[in-house]
Amino acid sequence: MFIVKQGMLQVTADDGRALATLSDGSYFGEISLLNVGKNGNRRTANVRSVGYSDLFCLRKEDLLHALNDYPEMREVLKEAARKKLARDAKPQQSEENQETERKISFTNSVELADTLGKRLEDLEKLVLTLAKEIKTTNTSVVTLQKQISKVYPNSLPSNSSSSSVDSD
Repeated sequence: MFIVKQGMLQVTADDGRALATLSDGSYFGEISLLNVGKNGNRRTANVRSVGYSDLFCLRKEDLLHALNDYPEMREVLKEAARKKLARDAKPQQSEENQETERKISFTNSVELADTLGKRLEDLEKLVLTLAKEIKTTNTSVVTLQKQISKVYPNSLPSNSSSSSVDSD
């Protein structure tokens, strides 16, 4: 079972029909783990990330262990899974619903672009901070090398370009 930590995912049927859009806090994969529906333990849809997504993965054994401790949650998940299956089994949407779905998808894409832009800005700030830290570290290393060479003059290789020649 997967839980969306952040990002956006598109759920589609095998025929390519869009079934749902998942975002932060959504989950999927419970239908096959709980053996709900006619297909038994088989997958019922395709899930694809729209841009970058971060997911939590809950193994079947861990889910079943948790549901043994909280049996009421097993029924809540099963009922939600049944509703998903019933909704997904409905015939193709009307053109009006498809247009609404396209508008929502466009809005989600714009929101995703905004989010990605903000994350890129954050990343740029982190890179600048990292560059400053590297420069500070390099300065500290050079200072330390100078101090060591004063105390132990022959311990560090010199940076001079002159070469020594042995004469016999």
